[in-house]
Amino acid sequence: MNTEDVRVINGTLCFVVTAEAIKGTDDKRIKTGSSERVIPVHPTLLAAGFEEYVSEQRRKRNAKLFPELLPAKTGYYSDVFSKWFRRFLQKAGASAGRTCFHSFRHNFRDALREARVDRELALALGGWAGDNGDMGSESAEFYGRGFRASTLLEAISKVRYPELDLVHLMLAPFPA
Repeated sequence: MNTEDVRVINGTLCFVVTAEAIKGTDDKRIKTGSSERVIPVHPTLLAAGFEEYVSEQRRKRNAKLFPELLPAKTGYYSDVFSKWFRRFLQKAGASAGRTCFHSFRHNFRDALREARVDRELALALGGWAGDNGDMGSESAEFYGRGFRASTLLEAISKVRYPELDLVHLMLAPFPA
């Protein structure tokens, strides 16, 4: 992601997942058309200083949100991070079957279910809408423009990971 991909939309700080660049680098890719989406920044990430981090990257004129990540020979930034994460899991003694970088997406989907987030909102947040007919094949599914950022924020704010202690990262009081 480019630093320009973090934007305020109707008063809500969001990640804008898109393959298009406004002024940053043009090396972004997304997997499918439904991968293109808006995801509000979770309140816990805001409390950990994410907005300040983004401002710092912009102040340094870094086009990339995480400038230390470099693309692999394949051109994908995720390849390098995925390999690093696999080594990290092994060193931390947390390596297990079916545990990898992509486990985050599976855990996120489970957390959305646990939070009782409406299915359509969950699919929109995860970029799963339209994949393999997930949203159904009724023509009504293709009408409209999606959800407001405030609606998506309300949904993502319900996501919790009670077994994960992030208090040491907080700059502000931990969200309830």
